[in-house]
Amino acid sequence: MSKVENWKDNFENFLMKCGRERSGGRHDDTVRQGIVAQCWTKEIYSEAMWGIYANDRNTRFLRIRSTPRKLLEALRCAKPNLEKELCRIGKVEYKKTNEIRRWYYRHKSDEVNPRQLFESLLRKRKAFSHENEVRLMYCAKTIPLDQEGLFWYDVDPKSMITQIMADPNRNREDWTDEKEKIQSKTKFCGEIKRSKIYDAPDW
Repeated sequence: MSKVENWKDNFENFLMKCGRERSGGRHDDTVRQGIVAQCWTKEIYSEAMWGIYANDRNTRFLRIRSTPRKLLEALRCAKPNLEKELCRIGKVEYKKTNEIRRWYYRHKSDEVNPRQLFESLLRKRKAFSHENEVRLMYCAKTIPLDQEGLFWYDVDPKSMITQIMADPNRNREDWTDEKEKIQSKTKFCGEIKRSKIYDAPDW
């Protein structure tokens, strides 16, 4: 999971600055600094997502599928002592800019807490609606992040991942061999498929 303050979308960072943090009468930014998140999409067939994140024909990409319950369970198992209120998964709502602005002005003077910051991260502008995003969020205020602002935790990929899908730039004729290589390297026993969105129709 990555530190939200490092994300390139300055609009989201702007919402993250909503509200005031206080500890003993003094400004305290520890909660905000500890917010990390992981982004997933609900889109099953999306050329836009492949085009944005797997647009190099010389590189091989894999998409993994999971469920909200499995994502939360993986985090809970890795950090069994985490407090429930410091962790959340939610679907992003895509709003008009003036709707987001009204939300900001309603909350800009509130005392900051993880719940409010999580709520801010579930609001995005309609320009991003193609992402159809779900976010796993955590407030790692007592756990140090690495130098790049990443929060690492161990997962069991065989129980967390329900499907692997290869990018659509792969050669259709070579897929059987490539699938065997993926299975051999990952030891994944579940479903492994190749996206067919760029294939010519059989008919």
